[in-house]
Amino acid sequence: MTMAKLRAVALVALSILGLPAFLPQQAAAADLRKVTIAVDWIPNQPHHFAYWIAKQRGWYADEGLDVTIQGSRGSNLVIQLVVANKAEFGNIAASALVQGVAKQDVPLKMVGVYFQTDITAMAYFASSDIKSIKDFEGRSIGIIPGTLQYVLWPAFAKAAGIDAGKVRLINSDFQLINTLWGSKRFDVLGNSLVGTTETMRFIEQGEAIVPVVLSDYLPLIGHGVVVGAATIEKDPKMVKAFAKATQKAWTYMASQPNEATTEAAKIISANVENVPPAEAMARYALQVIPTRMVAPSTRGKPLGWSSPADWEKMIDILTETGAYPRKPAVAEVMTNQFVEE
Repeated sequence: MTMAKLRAVALVALSILGLPAFLPQQAAAADLRKVTIAVDWIPNQPHHFAYWIAKQRGWYADEGLDVTIQGSRGSNLVIQLVVANKAEFGNIAASALVQGVAKQDVPLKMVGVYFQTDITAMAYFASSDIKSIKDFEGRSIGIIPGTLQYVLWPAFAKAAGIDAGKVRLINSDFQLINTLWGSKRFDVLGNSLVGTTETMRFIEQGEAIVPVVLSDYLPLIGHGVVVGAATIEKDPKMVKAFAKATQKAWTYMASQPNEATTEAAKIISANVENVPPAEAMARYALQVIPTRMVAPSTRGKPLGWSSPADWEKMIDILTETGAYPRKPAVAEVMTNQFVEE
């Protein structure tokens, strides 16, 4: 019997006995297992939306879980939190997981991929005299060292037909990069995520922004849920419970994107401080929901399932850069065993 059915039975029993209805709800809440998912930034971005839906609608509770959604500062920090058992689950870019396994043998696996194509991007102002990405030649790109865009710049330039030797890279950091771009310290924003509101202030000032999404040129899988290999071995039922509720929420996002993004944005506005207006978050999210949630290889498959062949292609691209000491096997970084058919 599911947790929801157990609560329903308890409520009926208490009503017959004439006892207050709030008592079984409190008891049920106390019985839930507390777990945390650490997400890769302030938890208001489109690849975080479904976690809020699953939590607010009680879908995690139905599976016996009390889930905390914790923000962080990038996929690499999320990896550290999960490895250190500070969070049971993490939401990260698949490419960051490959990097972590290739460089440090991090004992994590992705158990569900909910953005099948990566939303990592670069961007430029339409008001500039850049008319196509070929015009990046002779220009400067502000970029954060160590990020996916930085590591993949040579491969991306080659795939996009850009002579990388004619482009000047200017190192920046997370705190200043958008401000420096806005003040025209460089021509191209090297670190962006399409579908997020991080560049909204420039649009409000009348600037049109042109995104250049890396996965339109390279085989890059997007964001998904990672779990420690030890947790998968010791507590597969808990992993299955989290994956089931999360898959349900993402399926709702894909099937009813307008309704679901609006709902998620309102939940986020009520729970996260200093975020953009809910209407803006929902509107921007529709740039990637649900279009980035599927790939040709995953059509007809349940949400969360990812293609081992797609992983192989991405691993090849990442390791061919020479930035990593070894090439991980697909089985080291992902599994579809927790995705429900």
